[in-house]
Amino acid sequence: MYLRRYKYLRLYGYIVFTVILYLILILLNSDESNLQGWKFYTLMDFIIEGLFCLIFTVVLFETGLWISQIFTKKSVSKKYNLSRFIFQLLLHIVIVSILAVVFFNIDLPQKYGYDDLLLRRVLIIGSIFSILITTGLTAEQLFFKWNESKLEAIENKKQALQSELNALKLQLDPHFLFNNLSTLTSLIEENQTTAVLYVTNLSAVYRYVLSNRNKNLVVLKTELDFITEYLFLYQIRYGSSIAIHIEENNSNLSKFIPPLTLQLLIENAIKHNSFSSTMPLIISISYEDQWIIIQNNKSAKFTKEPSEGIGLAHIYHSYKIIGNTPPVVNDLDTIFEVRIPLLNN
Repeated sequence: MYLRRYKYLRLYGYIVFTVILYLILILLNSDESNLQGWKFYTLMDFIIEGLFCLIFTVVLFETGLWISQIFTKKSVSKKYNLSRFIFQLLLHIVIVSILAVVFFNIDLPQKYGYDDLLLRRVLIIGSIFSILITTGLTAEQLFFKWNESKLEAIENKKQALQSELNALKLQLDPHFLFNNLSTLTSLIEENQTTAVLYVTNLSAVYRYVLSNRNKNLVVLKTELDFITEYLFLYQIRYGSSIAIHIEENNSNLSKFIPPLTLQLLIENAIKHNSFSSTMPLIISISYEDQWIIIQNNKSAKFTKEPSEGIGLAHIYHSYKIIGNTPPVVNDLDTIFEVRIPLLNN
């Protein structure tokens, strides 16, 4: 990561900064004596000075990168504060200054004009560049730390939502099991053939719940096949008191939906409404563009059952984890409607 991050700086940035540095030194060193000295310059002399500037640029940046990397790796220095910035900056200036002094102690031709005055100018330029480089690297590290913290917070939130969702899924089993066992007890005494079909569908329902407990999405066709087995249980229990209409739409069967979504909405409709063979509960499942719509007529019970809000909470949590468009609930006078987004993936 360290090497890849500064790949383009090394490819292009060093050349640009070398040219800038060379132009600065020319402007600072353009007095009369140096102008006279340039008369004796050959092309090779200009190339050599350019190489000196390139080496100085590389030293400036690589020293800054190296110090920043060391400070980042050290556990005691992972916290960014003013004292760390100042210490890192001073260390950078000291190292660059030492290298510059060593370089100027080399015996170079007189025409280059590398005297004490130019050394002081180079030290000032090196200090200015050290401030800019250290500030830039510190800002970059702070940005990466902020971005990592942001991503970590999102991941923690997602894991918390997933834990809540799994807890909600665990509450579905006992909530659904008790009434079906009571119905099955009666069927065994009255009609053993129907009782066998009832057990088969009941086991299929629980097999679906268990196999999809840890999934956030299932194919809509799989969910609808499960709903068929699930509704068989209610039709045995309530007969003509419940009417279900499911629109056929082959173009949407390959879409995705959170598991148990339709089951929870049907269960809510049955739980919160009164119905009979003369005034049946009518539940319809239809489609509109990228939505699946679950509707039921409303006929409030005289005695309301206590509601824990598990059904809709489960669905909202599912879509919150996926990060997609949330479901839309329309609680009208005579109709209760929930619109569930269908997902492509």
